Amino acid sequence: MPFGFVSSWNKRRRSKSIDQNDNWNHKPMEDWQSKDQSPSPKRRIRSMVFTLKEMRDATCSFSEVNFLGKGGFGRVYKGKLKNGEVVAIKKMEIPQSRKADGEREFRVEVDILSRLDHPNLVSLIGYCADGTHRFLVYEFMDNGNLQDHLNGIVDAKMDWHSRLKVALGAAKGLAYLHSTSGVGIPIVHRDFKSTNILLSKDFEAKISDFGLAKLMPDGQEDYATSRILGTFGYFDPEYTSTGKLTLQSDVYAFGVVLLELLTGRKALDLNQGPMDQNLVLQIRHMLTIERSCVRW
Repeated sequence: MPFGFVSSWNKRRRSKSIDQNDNWNHKPMEDWQSKDQSPSPKRRIRSMVFTLKEMRDATCSFSEVNFLGKGGFGRVYKGKLKNGEVVAIKKMEIPQSRKADGEREFRVEVDILSRLDHPNLVSLIGYCADGTHRFLVYEFMDNGNLQDHLNGIVDAKMDWHSRLKVALGAAKGLAYLHSTSGVGIPIVHRDFKSTNILLSKDFEAKISDFGLAKLMPDGQEDYATSRILGTFGYFDPEYTSTGKLTLQSDVYAFGVVLLELLTGRKALDLNQGPMDQNLVLQIRHMLTIERSCVRW
């Protein structure tokens, strides 16, 4: 049963350290090394650095026509670079109260994605750190994110073959992160969820949004965190109870995504009744009733 797979990975989880609330001036990406990370290996491809004007030109001054969606730290627009390449541009809009978090996530995203290379991870084309403006430029994914397809927000329907293809692609991406990948040590994504799985026109899955990612300390199986970060509905119970982040935290979240693929339900839906809001708990309840009926 799906829940059996999920619960078998009901283990520890890891988190990311909290940086100081420093006012960040633009520095070369190579100088963004976090204190808890090992030295960066040479990147195969150098990310492009854009200006604010280039971002405005690419999006027609952030026209609503090019607006794709809104996330936790900003709005995403479809854009076209000078070379004709179509891209997705995240314009970071960081509240003053969360400025330090936003700056840290921006650095982590650029630093990690610029050093990774896998067909099931979204590619970072470049970034813009012009004054107080922050932008991330990604490859454009024609079919948006997985959750929109599962919840009927977009017209394109996903058959079972497509769902299996997405599950396998996402699993390969996670396996790459959890191996030594291109960084030399395992990486925990820490915010793996259906909205962070982007789909190409052929429904190839690519993992995105690495702002909460954490490089595992060398030789350690878990990492004790000072606060729990991620998304409700995907939290590994052991991570929330102990504060210890592990690779299995991502695997638990992957199990939740599998349940979403199987049921078409959201991991957390507050519009449902009290017993049906959390997908994992709902499936657990259904399995409990089923076992009781079988014994009867």
